[in-house]
Amino acid sequence: MGSSRKIGISQTILAKLLSIILVSSKPLLLVPWIVLLVVLVPFALNIQKDFVYSDSPFLGKEYQSVVVDYIVSQYFKLGENSSIYVIVNGTYNQSYEEIKSNLKYLQNYVLITPYEYVEQANKTYLKDVSHEVENITSSLEPLHQLYLNLSGERQLLLDNFTYFEYQLNVTYGIPTGSFHSNSADAQTFSLVYQRLLDEGYSQLNASRKAGLFVFKDPYLLLFSFSNYSNFSHAYNALSSFNNYSYLVYLLTGKLVPNEALIDPEQFAVSEVEKELPPPPISISNFHRGNQWLFIVEVPKNESLTSVEEFIQHVNGSVTGHLAIYAQSAYYTQGNLEIIDVVTVLLVGALLIALLRSLVPILLLITSAVIGVVLAYGILHIMTLFGYQVYYISGLVIPPIVFGITVDYSILFVYRYFEEIRKGAKDPLKTAFRTAGRGAIFSGISITIGFASFVISSSPLLRNIGEALIVASVSSIVPAVMFNYTALMVIPQRVLGFPRREVPNPTDTRQKYLESAARHAISKKAVVVSAMLALALFSYFIFATHPSNVDVNEIVPSYSSSVRGLGQLGSLFNYSVDYVIIKGNPNSTYGEVVALAKKVISEGGLVYSPFSIGKKVLNKSEYVEGFYSHNYTLVEVYIPYPVFSQGAINLTRELINQGYMVGGSNAQRIDIVDNTVSIYYSEVLPLTIGLITLYLFLVLGSAIVPIRLSLTLLVSSLVGVAVMDAVFHSPYWLSPLIVFALLFSLGIDYDMFIILRIVEERGEEEERIVSGVKNTGLVVTAAGLILSGAFFSLVFTNMKFLQEIGFAVGFSVLFDTFVVRPIFVPAIMAVLKKYNWWPRVRRLLSS
Repeated sequence: MGSSRKIGISQTILAKLLSIILVSSKPLLLVPWIVLLVVLVPFALNIQKDFVYSDSPFLGKEYQSVVVDYIVSQYFKLGENSSIYVIVNGTYNQSYEEIKSNLKYLQNYVLITPYEYVEQANKTYLKDVSHEVENITSSLEPLHQLYLNLSGERQLLLDNFTYFEYQLNVTYGIPTGSFHSNSADAQTFSLVYQRLLDEGYSQLNASRKAGLFVFKDPYLLLFSFSNYSNFSHAYNALSSFNNYSYLVYLLTGKLVPNEALIDPEQFAVSEVEKELPPPPISISNFHRGNQWLFIVEVPKNESLTSVEEFIQHVNGSVTGHLAIYAQSAYYTQGNLEIIDVVTVLLVGALLIALLRSLVPILLLITSAVIGVVLAYGILHIMTLFGYQVYYISGLVIPPIVFGITVDYSILFVYRYFEEIRKGAKDPLKTAFRTAGRGAIFSGISITIGFASFVISSSPLLRNIGEALIVASVSSIVPAVMFNYTALMVIPQRVLGFPRREVPNPTDTRQKYLESAARHAISKKAVVVSAMLALALFSYFIFATHPSNVDVNEIVPSYSSSVRGLGQLGSLFNYSVDYVIIKGNPNSTYGEVVALAKKVISEGGLVYSPFSIGKKVLNKSEYVEGFYSHNYTLVEVYIPYPVFSQGAINLTRELINQGYMVGGSNAQRIDIVDNTVSIYYSEVLPLTIGLITLYLFLVLGSAIVPIRLSLTLLVSSLVGVAVMDAVFHSPYWLSPLIVFALLFSLGIDYDMFIILRIVEERGEEEERIVSGVKNTGLVVTAAGLILSGAFFSLVFTNMKFLQEIGFAVGFSVLFDTFVVRPIFVPAIMAVLKKYNWWPRVRRLLSS
C-alpha cells in the first residue's frame, strides 16, 4: 500500500517535471525558423541581382525573329551588336570628350562619331552602287583620256604660240588669199581643202577639216575667218579656254559636261545619285542646335550593370535597346524597396485597424516576411541550376506573398481566437484542423492554378509560372506551420495585449455581410441579371481597349532612356529590321520590290538586291551582298526609334504581310504576340479547368467549381475593365497578370465561404447566410490586406506596376465586398440543392 502510494506520487512528480520541461522547451521550436531567416535573408536582400530584364532569354527557335536573327548573323555577319545612342549638349569636342571619358564603364565598345557614321554610310552606299558607277565611268574613260590629251596640247601651244599662229594662217589665211606659203604643210592643206570643196563642204568647214587633217590640232576648230588674224585675241582665248565639253563634242559628237571629262568617277557617282539617291543621312542627323549624337556599339550580351554605370556617369541622355533594359533594372531596384516598405506599412495599418492587438499583428507580419524571404531564397537557389528570374515575377512576389500569407494567417488566427472564446479544449488543434487545413486546400488550388503556366508552350509564361508557384508555396508554409509553431509558444494571455483578452473574431461588419447576403438572396434574379450585365459590359470595355508595348511603361517617363528616345526622334530617327526571303534574287524580285515600295511609302529606307535607300531598281540593276545560302536579305530602316509605337506598328504590319522579320522590334512583337495568344488560348482555359477539377475532387461538387470560376471571371473582367478605363491603353502584360492573379488568389475567399457553409446546419439559404456571416470577417480582412498589398504597387514609378497594383487591388475589393457577399449568395440561392451536385465532402468536420 505504501509502496503503491509512493509510486503514484513519483508518477505525478515525473508528469509535472515533463510538463515543465516541455513548456520550457517550446521556444526552441522557433529556432528552425530563425535559422531559416538567417540563411535566406542575404539572398533575399540581393535578389535583384538575379533579375533578368531582357526578353531574349525567353526567345526560342520557335520564334520567327530568332530564326531570322540567326540567319542574318551566321550568313551575313550583321546584327551581332547593339547600339547605344548618346546625346550630349555642348560643342563637338566637349561632347566627344564627355562620352570618351566614361567609356571605361563599358566592358566592350566601339565609339562611332557622327562623322565616322556618315563616312561609313557613304562608303556602304558607294559599295552598293559600285556596279552602276563602274558602268558610267568606263563609258567616260575614252573621253577623259581625250580631255587629258587636249589639256596637255593646249599647254604646248601656249608655250610655242608662234607655231600656233602659223597653223591659223595656213588654215584660215590660204583659203582667203591673205597668206601664202610653199611649205609642205601648206601644199598638203591646199590639196585637202580643194578636195573637200569639191565634195560640197562649205569654205569654213573645208578649211577647218583640212587644218585638222594637216596639223592634228583640235584647237584650230575654235577659230574662223573673222577672228584668226588677231593673234593677241587668239592667245588670250587659248590661255583662258576651259570648254572642253564643246571641243570634245566637235571631235566625237558626244556632248558631256566638263565635270565628266575632268573626273569621270565622281561624275558617275553624282549621276547614279540622281537615279539612286544616297541615304538621307548627314551630319544634321547627329547635330541639332546644341545637341550632338554619338553611337556606341556593344555586344548584345553586354552587362546591364555596366550600361547603367555608363548612363549614370554620362552628362546627357542615353537610349537604345540595352539602355532601356538597363534603366528598367535600375528603377526596379528602387521600386522593389518602395514595394516592400509600402506593403509592410499598408498591411500593418490594416492589421492595426482590424485586430487592435500588438502580438497578433507582429505574428502576421513576421509570417509574411518569412514568406517573402523564403520565396526569394528559393528563387536564388533555382538560379544556381539555370533558372532566370524575370523581373516582373520578382516585382509582384512581395505583394503576392504578403497578401496570401497574411490572408491565410488571419483565417488561422481568427479561427484560433474563435475557439478560445468558445472555451474549446484544444483551440489550436481545432484551428489547425479546420482553418489550417482550409488554408492548405486553398493554397494547393492556387498552386494548381499557377501550374497551368508551367505546362504552357510559352517560355516566358513558364518562367513566370515557376516563380508564382514558389510564391504560393512560400506563402502556405509560414501561414500554417510558422503560425502553428508560434501560437504553441505564445501564451494566450499575451495575445490580446494591450487589451486583456484576445481580439473578438466578430464585430459589426457581420451585420453588413448578413444583411447583404439576405438581401441578395431575396432579390436573387435581379442580382444575377445585374452580374451578367456587368460582366458583358466589362468584357466590351476590355475587348475595345488595345494594349501597348511602350517603353515608358517599364521605365519612368523622366528616365534618361525615355528622354533620349524623344530626342532621338528629331535626330537619327531610325531602327533596323532584317527581313529574310527564301530563294535567290531572281525568284524573290517581286517580293523584294513589293516590300521596298511599302517601306519607302512609309518614309523608311530599304537596302536589298533591288533597292537602295528610297529607290527601287530594275531587275537588271542587281546589287551584290544581299544573297547567301539561298536567302535574300532586305535591310529595312524603320523611320522610328527602336521599341517606339511607330516602330512596333510598322514592323507588325510587315510580319502580318507574311515577311520573316528579325531585329529588336520583331523580337518584341514575337514575345508579346506569342505570350498573349498562348495565355488566352492555353493557360487561362487550363487554369480554369485544373482548378475546377481539383475543387471537384476535393469538394465532390461539380457545380461549386464552375460557379466559382464564373464569379472569378466577373471579378477579373471588372478589374481589367476598370484598369482600361483609368489607364486607357495598359501595358500588354498587365491584363494577363491581373487575370492570372485573380483567377488564382480569388479562389481563397470563395473556399473560405464554401468550407464554412459545409460546416453549417439548417435550410440551404440559412446555411449560405451563416457561411457568409461567419467567414465574412476573415474574408473582408483578408481582402483588405491583399488589396492593400497590391495597392503598394501604385506608389512605384513604373506605369505597368501601377496598372497591375490598381487593377488587382480594386478587383480584390470588388470581389470581397460585392461578389462574395452579394453575387455568390444570389447564385447559390438560385441553385439551392444543386450547389452540391452530385455530392459534397465534409472536409473539416473531424
